[in-house]
Amino acid sequence: MIPFFRKIRKRFADNNKPLQYLRYAIGEIILVVIGILIALQINNWNQNRIENAALWGNLNNIKSNIKNDLKQASNLNFVLNQLANNTTDFWSLRSKSDFTLDDFLSTENHLNTLFGLEPFSPNTYGFETLKSTGYIGKLQGTDMEVLLFSYYELAKKINERTVRDRSFLDEILKESQKTDWGISQEFFYFFYKDPTLFKDIKESYLKMINSRIFDSAISMRSFNQFETDRLELHFIGKSIISLIGKNELQAPPQIMRSVELYNTDFSDIGKEEVVINGIIPKSIRVVTDSNLGFDKLKFEGNEDYIGFNIQPNLDWAAAMFIVDSLGQNIRASKDFSAYTIIELELRGENGDENLKLALKDKFDPDDGTESTVDMQLSKDWQFYKFNLRQNFPTADLKNLHQLSGFVALNTKELKFYVRNIRFLKE
Repeated sequence: MIPFFRKIRKRFADNNKPLQYLRYAIGEIILVVIGILIALQINNWNQNRIENAALWGNLNNIKSNIKNDLKQASNLNFVLNQLANNTTDFWSLRSKSDFTLDDFLSTENHLNTLFGLEPFSPNTYGFETLKSTGYIGKLQGTDMEVLLFSYYELAKKINERTVRDRSFLDEILKESQKTDWGISQEFFYFFYKDPTLFKDIKESYLKMINSRIFDSAISMRSFNQFETDRLELHFIGKSIISLIGKNELQAPPQIMRSVELYNTDFSDIGKEEVVINGIIPKSIRVVTDSNLGFDKLKFEGNEDYIGFNIQPNLDWAAAMFIVDSLGQNIRASKDFSAYTIIELELRGENGDENLKLALKDKFDPDDGTESTVDMQLSKDWQFYKFNLRQNFPTADLKNLHQLSGFVALNTKELKFYVRNIRFLKE
């Protein structure tokens, strides 16, 4: 290249054309620079392509991990629902004077299910790989980053809680083993070959299951407290799976609002949403009750709404959304005095269900004297709006404790569903 320029320079100099030479030389330099920039750009493009392929490879591993997590969570929730549903039967069976072989099989199945519970163990391999390789940085500022950290933070909390529960059950088993109940492990092996052996251990078995040692473990699972966490885990997990399936990093606004709502810190100032697309914030708790006990009204989560199933022949049944005291032994409340309207989106299973909507402040007694308003549900989703001050004059909005309560009287079997509940400043 240098000899070439020297020859051209000499020719231009001989012809007294230095300006033309200068233009030519500058043009050559520009071409070389452009060539270098193009090469760098191609290299950067190729590097980005490799990094993006690695990023999406990690995200697809995470998608597979989350699918398995959600399946595990659903299975655990199914078992916990069974335990909650069967707890009342367990209490009544163990106190029967004519305890039968079938009763033994039912109570033993309940205990085996209870003490066979294993902790929720999320698979974090894909997420940890994403972080350790540094590819998590490519998600900075995206909705995917927020969703992933929200999902795995919640999964960690669920794991820690279920590990503590497992340890609690192990401690009860250790305590039980200190007592000689008069039943050997070999009995169960021989029992399944000869069920008539039941009569030999009946009294000992009844003494064991009526002891206080087991009461706390059984009571702990009389209500499925895992349900709300499972709903949120399912919601965030399905959102992540959907985005990865579409090769997208930004989520629809309503998804991010739901996550923000759930993660809102507890405070004395009321947030406007009580339920949004079936998601319940962690500062709000669902409580059920009836004249025959809380277990006569079942609470379940679905894709984007929650459902309540009320058993027949009850004088009254209630599903209540209350301000959670978050472990404090108080009747917690929030200030909703800045709001004027409560808006709800509900539907009934058949379309002719009658409910009463009730709001309570923290000072209201639990005797049914609070203000209520009648609602008749449609089979299709329908919005209802009520003025807070006109329709609920007994509720002190500065100290609202029960943010919504649905009451059914003299029920036949009744099912209804809730998608959204929010307070408005109209």
